[in-house]
Amino acid sequence: MSRFSYLLLSCIILFSLHSEAQTASKWSNGFDWTQRATKREAGRWSLTDWLAIKDKNRMMDQWLSLNSPSPYEFMLGGGYLSYDKHLSDGSVADSAHSVINGELAAYAQFVGVGAEYSNNTNENYSDLAGLFNLRVLGNSLQNTGLTFSYGLRTRDMTGTTVTKLSQQFAQADLQMYLTKYFGLDGKYRYYMPVSNDQLGDVKEDLFEASVFIDFKALRIFGSWVREKQKIKAPGGTDEVNTERTGIRSGIKLFF
Repeated sequence: MSRFSYLLLSCIILFSLHSEAQTASKWSNGFDWTQRATKREAGRWSLTDWLAIKDKNRMMDQWLSLNSPSPYEFMLGGGYLSYDKHLSDGSVADSAHSVINGELAAYAQFVGVGAEYSNNTNENYSDLAGLFNLRVLGNSLQNTGLTFSYGLRTRDMTGTTVTKLSQQFAQADLQMYLTKYFGLDGKYRYYMPVSNDQLGDVKEDLFEASVFIDFKALRIFGSWVREKQKIKAPGGTDEVNTERTGIRSGIKLFF
């Protein structure tokens, strides 16, 4: 064997021994299979983990059910309205009229229903109204919000003749808190024009602006109220305009 061949064979043997030593070092240090096994273990899914997560979610649901506000709300209120009655020519027909009224409402999240009743002994009529309410802004009755309503009001008049007047209406109610306990409330109601056998053609709208202060679940409020009514007698051409303006005060309870 020549010296060159001997030297080449020696280099090949030394390189093979060095490679085997490096491979053995990698395996002995856990570089290859130990680290890969650790990564696989970290991403492993097991039945025990699933049961632990399920139990944790159940505890979170219980906590949320105990600490979340109820989706149901209720309101009960009552008030007293003192007003003056003005005729078409601007004169005061009568003064110091009074009306006693009550109202209630029930909500399930942003949808609610309501009812109103008022009794006017001076003008010999009573009103009963039902409302369907849709809250488009705000999350509770005691928060800033905007509510649209649609309803039906029935007025029973017991003067010389008994007359029943039913009118559908649309309403917008904007409530705004200026502080945590004090706020403003504006309401506009438009009654759909109707024709009545005794009264004739009737048109009407209502505007109410209120200030209020809350004490926990109790609200005390005061309102300026203006109601406009236009009546054209059957077969007639003259229209009688009546305007009622006054102050309404009362309380509301929220549940």
